[in-house]
Formats: sequence, structure tokens, C-alpha cells
Amino acid sequence: MLSFLDMVNHYLGYINVSVKIKNRVYVILGALGDLYLFYIAIRYLQNGHPFWGLLILLVALILLYFAYLNTVYYFTQKKAPFDISPKIEKLLHLKPKEAELDQPKRTLGGRNIPANGYFDEKKILPGKLTSTPLEQENIQHLATRLQQNQLLQMDYSGLGEREILEQTRQTGKPVYASGPGALIPYFEMQTENNQLVVYAGMNQAEKERVGVVSTVGLQNVADVRDQIELYLANATLVGGPFKVLGRTSVIEQANDFQVAVQLAYKHQNAAHQASSADQPARDTTTTSRRARYDQAPQSQTDSEPMTRTSRYHH
Repeated sequence: MLSFLDMVNHYLGYINVSVKIKNRVYVILGALGDLYLFYIAIRYLQNGHPFWGLLILLVALILLYFAYLNTVYYFTQKKAPFDISPKIEKLLHLKPKEAELDQPKRTLGGRNIPANGYFDEKKILPGKLTSTPLEQENIQHLATRLQQNQLLQMDYSGLGEREILEQTRQTGKPVYASGPGALIPYFEMQTENNQLVVYAGMNQAEKERVGVVSTVGLQNVADVRDQIELYLANATLVGGPFKVLGRTSVIEQANDFQVAVQLAYKHQNAAHQASSADQPARDTTTTSRRARYDQAPQSQTDSEPMTRTSRYHH
């Protein structure tokens, strides 16, 4: 009986129905399981085992009370008498689901901007981080700290088993429990031994070394550092456990977390070009301020990190 209820509960995860209907089904299944406990308790009493029979009977009565509360809550609009749920919530410091839904969500005006500033998206390229085993341990520790502070949710972006199954079938790619990842609260990049070293942590006091930037775009950092200046635009914690398509269902596999970085770049001689472009306007007394703005901008011939899309525009 219990195996049957567990099987039904498992396959309910594949049914895409409203939460209220699902809870009603769970209430019915719980009532059936409670009736089975009453049957077991009676059989124990009949076979001369009063201790186990009375113990199971007591558990069945407690579960029957909660089944009654759930029946009134999910099948009617009334409030159940003698409801001790508020006292239990207060004792265990639980928050009702309705209270969480009623609270307005805090959103930033427009976009989620990292703490180190906003960079022009046209001047941002993905970077690759190379980490040593010690730095990998630092990343895993950072992931644990983010979860402890509820900054990293390992809930597969709220997807159910059926939705994950459909997504893996369509894309052929794994679905990560961390979803798109979590923005790291504090990160910085320092130059050490002619290398760009990235530090990350919950704050500046807890920062730890997480790796060295090896490539930016499709080029090695060493090949472009003499042409452009690089800045750490953002750092995100990604990876972790994921689910992939198995023979009949999705299976979960363990995986390490990683730090994904993006770097903003600026030409080293950009300031020199800007000053030289303004010099003729300052030397010519007959040129008005409006005429200065009408001058054609100089074409940029400086090289920049090549990407798959930008190479076709050169």
C-alpha cells in the first residue's frame, strides 16, 4: 500500500496541473495512507501486540487530525475549528506561504547592476578562468556560503520533473540546479606576477583567490594586454549539480561549481586620441563650439579582442 502511494506521489511530479489540484490529490493520498495505518494498528491489536498496536493507532489519530485540517483548507472556504497550525508556525518560526506571496518583491530600477559599476555591453567580452585545486576548493566554499545566506537557490529554477525532462529532450543539454547561476556579492581583479588574478567572496573581508584570467574573447590575455586595458565587469557562480536525460527519466549528477567572468576593455591610447581630436578645435579661433560637434569622428583602427561575431565586421 505504501509503495503504491509513493509511486503515485512520484508520478504526480510529471503532471502539469495547478498547485491547488495537486494538494487536493495529496490530501486524498494522505487519507488513504492514514486508513492503512488504522488497519495495521487493528491487526496488531488482534494478534496480541498491544504496544505496537496502540502506538500505531496514536500516530494514525494524529495524522487523521492533520488530514482533516488539510481537507477543510483545500476543499472548502471555511476555517477549521481547533486549528493549531498558527501555534506550530509560531513555535517553529515558520512563515505561511500566503504571507510570502503577499509581500511585494524588491526589484531594482531596471537592471541588476554589479557592485563594481556599470559597463557598456558593447565593450564586454567573456573571459575564461583557470583555477588550481586550491582555488577550486575556495569556489566550492563560496557556493556553500551563498546557499547558507539564501543567495543561491538550488531548486532548478522552480522546474518540475516533467519540465526538466522536456527541456533536456529539446535541447540535449543538462539542467543545472543553480539555474543561470548567482551574482557573487564581492569580486575584484588584481595584477600579480603579470597575471590577472580574480578574488571573490561574500564581502571584501572574506575574499579568496578563485583563479587567473587566461583568455578574453577568443584570444589569450597576454596577446591583448599591450593593446587594451581590462576590467572585471562581473563574476557569476555557475555549475554545480545538474540533471540529464536518462533512459526513462532524468538523473541527477554531481558537479563542481565554477566562476564565470566577463571583462570590459578600453583601448590604452583612447585618451590620447580624444585629446588629439580636440586639439585643432582649440587652436582655431574661428571655429564655433557647434562646429566642433559637427566634426567627423576619427575611425578606430586599433585592434580589439576578436569574437566570432565581430570578426565579420572588420
